[in-house]
Amino acid sequence: MKKLWFIILLTGFVHLAHSQRNTNFGAFAGTSYYMGDINPNRHFYRPGPSLGLLYRINLNKRYAIRASGYYSSLSGSDTDFGSRINPDRYIEPVVKFNTSLIDGTLQFEFSYLPFAPNIGNWDYTTYVAGGIGYSIIISSGVRTNLNADYVNNPIPHLTIPFGIGLKFNVNRRVSAGFEWSFRKTFSDRIDYLKNPTGDVSVIHNNDWYSFAGIFITYKFFKFAQDCPAYDD
Repeated sequence: MKKLWFIILLTGFVHLAHSQRNTNFGAFAGTSYYMGDINPNRHFYRPGPSLGLLYRINLNKRYAIRASGYYSSLSGSDTDFGSRINPDRYIEPVVKFNTSLIDGTLQFEFSYLPFAPNIGNWDYTTYVAGGIGYSIIISSGVRTNLNADYVNNPIPHLTIPFGIGLKFNVNRRVSAGFEWSFRKTFSDRIDYLKNPTGDVSVIHNNDWYSFAGIFITYKFFKFAQDCPAYDD
């Protein structure tokens, strides 16, 4: 079922890419961090490096569809949170993990202000984005004070991506921006812990991870000449 969703998303994006000429291609660089059973609410906990590419199809001045592919490194340790998870250190194992994953998304983007990418210098807008994603864990190591387990086989799972950002024009070809986004997963395969506190939570029952960073995009086509309907 997960493979079917991925094929549907990929097919839909390729169709849109061929049918639109108002496109930007760019790169993302920033940090990523984990939230889940070990870390339920601390933002920017143990930030790791994150790099990626993005491709945006601008439908008009407010709406866009974009695809992205990011690499992320995540880690965590329950020793960072005192006795919340393991109140009896002499009985319960200490849990630490390091995970690397590839994150792919297809998102719908809404700009709060009319924004024509790269047409005018220093035009800007804030925006929100959301959609569906697919994450593949490519390397995972889980350590306890009793043993160490390593998972090297790719582990895919669906995600729900959403976030906020600011984008602005640098010149007629280049745009840049800042974004802070989240990924809701439907598994515990990032930290490999399943409700160690015994609490039942819809939000923290499965793992999350987040990206924060900057992006730069480049325009390949002239909007006004290639798509007169862009000003609608």
